[in-house]
Amino acid sequence: MIIVMDRSLCDADLAFCARCSAEVFRKPLGVDRPCITKIIDDGDDEMLTFIIMTDGRTLRIHLTEKTVEGLKLEGWEFLADFDPALIRRGAAKRWRELATMQ
Repeated sequence: MIIVMDRSLCDADLAFCARCSAEVFRKPLGVDRPCITKIIDDGDDEMLTFIIMTDGRTLRIHLTEKTVEGLKLEGWEFLADFDPALIRRGAAKRWRELATMQ
């Protein structure tokens, strides 16, 4: 099973997103969220995969015993190999521009 989540469909900040997604990881087929765009039956009953789209990037997470505990407690961002935007609605872009001003 593959669950596709698109973070651009929600304006929640990263902390709220982490808590919300942790609930999805606890009960993947028992909750509905606005960011879930697709649930695809790939024929693999053993492996559950999450595809998370955020900040112009795509993160693919395979639920294993090793990752599932961290996902339940921390949310998805602890597995990202990039720093996801903390604040949505364009604020992150404004902060980056301000940081370059001297």
